Amino acid sequence: MLNRQAMLVEIHADTLIEQYEAGLRDFSATILMGDSLCDLLLNAINLEQAIVAQVNMSLTHFRASNFRGANLSQSLLWRTDFSQANLAVANLSQSTLIRATLTQANLHQAILTKADLRVANLQAAHCSDANFAGADLRYANLQGINLSGANLRGADLTGANMAGADLSGAILTGTILRQVDLSQVVLRDVSWSHQHMADFSNHQTLTTVE
Repeated sequence: MLNRQAMLVEIHADTLIEQYEAGLRDFSATILMGDSLCDLLLNAINLEQAIVAQVNMSLTHFRASNFRGANLSQSLLWRTDFSQANLAVANLSQSTLIRATLTQANLHQAILTKADLRVANLQAAHCSDANFAGADLRYANLQGINLSGANLRGADLTGANMAGADLSGAILTGTILRQVDLSQVVLRDVSWSHQHMADFSNHQTLTTVE
């Protein structure tokens, strides 16, 4: 096998599963060959800087795993469990994360442009400076999430639970905030374009920021 320190190493999905079951956890700087890691237990795996783009990883458990700097773009991650995983500076653009679990995950500076995060659970996730431009976050659980400095330009947060969320310095140009209660959200120094906020009576905001 090629030296992982020299270049990316190709590994087939079946081989990765076999080696993981044998006790290996470090698959950093690999290129996954094959299109499925579906419905598996791969907790605490190390896929730092790995390329796992366009892969079906639905229903798989990656709890406390390391995906720092990995490329997961255009992957199918339906109901995938990334609880407490490190996804800092990872690329999840255009990935399908419907009903995925990202509680307490580290998504600092991660790229989630046009990702589908409908009904996903990002409670207490660390998403500072992450890029959610054009992402679909309808009815997601964003309780206690850190979105400070995040780019939410054009994102759809309709019906999202944002109690205790921190949006300090976030970009909210064109962000859709229908049926969102912002009464407990930190909005210090946010960037609005033609800001128009509805009345906060009844703790309800039904506004699209344009």
